[in-house]
Amino acid sequence: MESKIGVFSQNDLKGLIKNNRINTLPGFKDEHVGPASIDLTVTSSDMYKVEKLFRPRGQGNEDVYNTLEMMGAKSISLGHEMIPGYEYVAKSSVNVNFSPGMYAYANAKSTSGRNFLLVRTLADRLGWFDTVDKKNEGYTGNIWLVLQPLIYPVILTQLECYNQLRVFDGDTRFNEDDLRRTLQEGDILYRRDESPYPQGKLSLFSNDGSVFCTLFAEGKKLVGFRAKKTRRALDLSSRNVDPREYFSPVYAEEAIKGDPQSGFVRLRAGEHYLFSTNEMLRIPDYLCAELRSLDPRLGLFFSHFAGFFDPGFFGTATLEVLAPYDMVLRHKDPVARFVFERMRNKTASYADSGTYRKQIETRLPKQFLHWQ
Repeated sequence: MESKIGVFSQNDLKGLIKNNRINTLPGFKDEHVGPASIDLTVTSSDMYKVEKLFRPRGQGNEDVYNTLEMMGAKSISLGHEMIPGYEYVAKSSVNVNFSPGMYAYANAKSTSGRNFLLVRTLADRLGWFDTVDKKNEGYTGNIWLVLQPLIYPVILTQLECYNQLRVFDGDTRFNEDDLRRTLQEGDILYRRDESPYPQGKLSLFSNDGSVFCTLFAEGKKLVGFRAKKTRRALDLSSRNVDPREYFSPVYAEEAIKGDPQSGFVRLRAGEHYLFSTNEMLRIPDYLCAELRSLDPRLGLFFSHFAGFFDPGFFGTATLEVLAPYDMVLRHKDPVARFVFERMRNKTASYADSGTYRKQIETRLPKQFLHWQ
């Protein structure tokens, strides 16, 4: 299934680079062009620790460079230890030169989210985070990354990507009719045994084209992890790190003894948790999806720091949960929504090479060994 407008595919993105609509800078590698986005890392220069963060004002045509002095920016270099409580601004590995009709949005990479490294983008002369949208007139400018460790120090490296940029040429969002047509062609939500839910047995549709996802918290089971405050800095380019200094396990309790379906987890105010959805999500190869927050009337908590799913993704979604006050979440409580978007055309599948493909249990970031 192909569309004249939609999310740019891998070949589309390579074409933008070839035609200088996306300009690559030091740090960029060809493999950073994914199925539906371009991964962003930092360049080898223009990196700063800032005392306070300012977004550039579109009304005054401010570039990020113009605001660095106001932010109290101090130059840093690769290998710098980024510390919780501080914010860092770094030039990304691309800038853009979009023609009218083109625009882009950004999402943190899943590994950034799982490490509770809050990553956002800033663009020259635009006052929004994670937005490169001046589609009516076209846009040329720099893309910057804002990096903020929330729990433990992280070493600034060019060997890991922090964010991903998605490019569009039209409104790709689903409505309820789009969702119905997709469900006529196949299933998108599965049980954890990888069997599809029978039609009519799952009532998670929100009547706006999105689909609710719920928490997995069966009683007495290991259902997630709590991030621990530590002074040991994490090098994101490392692998096989022992997770015990950075995380502790979370086991669900039972509200009714002997009934796993009555499971729940306790959240402490200000603590950061990794959980996963009860449902497995399957993304057809002509769609992609994003995780979005719930209406606050369904619960006041932060459900994710990342949450973009490439075409071909199949697995549970990881949830990075933060509560502003002590609270409990029950097994199968709604925690977020899946929002679907159309691709311009078919593209490479995440199922072939994705880091977190086929995940079921809550999975730690790729830097860490599996919990034993």
